[in-house]
Amino acid sequence: MLAYVKLRYKLFLVLLVFWFLLALNFRIETIIAGIFICGVVTIESYNVLYNDEGYLYHSIRIRTIIVYVIFLFGEIFKASVLYVFNLIAHHYEPVIFDVKLDLDDPVLLGIIANSITLTPGTITIDSDSKTHRIKVLTLAKPGTTAEELEADVKNKFERLLKQKGDIK
Repeated sequence: MLAYVKLRYKLFLVLLVFWFLLALNFRIETIIAGIFICGVVTIESYNVLYNDEGYLYHSIRIRTIIVYVIFLFGEIFKASVLYVFNLIAHHYEPVIFDVKLDLDDPVLLGIIANSITLTPGTITIDSDSKTHRIKVLTLAKPGTTAEELEADVKNKFERLLKQKGDIK
C-alpha cells in the first residue's frame, strides 16, 4: 500500500497545485473539490501516465518547454498575419498531407499535433501514435508539394522537441 501511495503522491500534488493556481480560491468547498477531483484523476491515470513499474512518460527539460512555447507563440502570430493576408488575396488553396515524425513518444506527438492546430490556417485532422504520423489540413500556395509541407512542419515543431539530450 505504501508503494502505491508513494508512486502516485507526486502526481496528486502537482494536480492539486495546478488546481489551486487555476481556481485562485481557498474556500473549503474549493479545497475539498480539488482534493476529490485530483484524487480521481490520479487514480484514473493508471496505465495512462504510470503503471506498477513507474511513470510511463519521461519529462522534457524546462528550458526546452520555455523555448518551445515562445517559438509557438511566434509561429501563431506570424501565421495569423499571413493567414488573414492570404485569405483576403486568395493566394492559397486547402491541402491535406501526412507528416511522418521521427518521435516515438505519444505525448510529444500530441504536443506537435496540438501546436499545428493552434497555428492559424492549419488543422491536425488525425494523429496515429503507432505509426508516428499526423494528417494535416493547411492552406498552401498552388503547386506546393507534400514533401515541402512536411519538411516545414518537421523543421518548425519536431526539431525543437527532438533536440538531443532534451528528452530525459
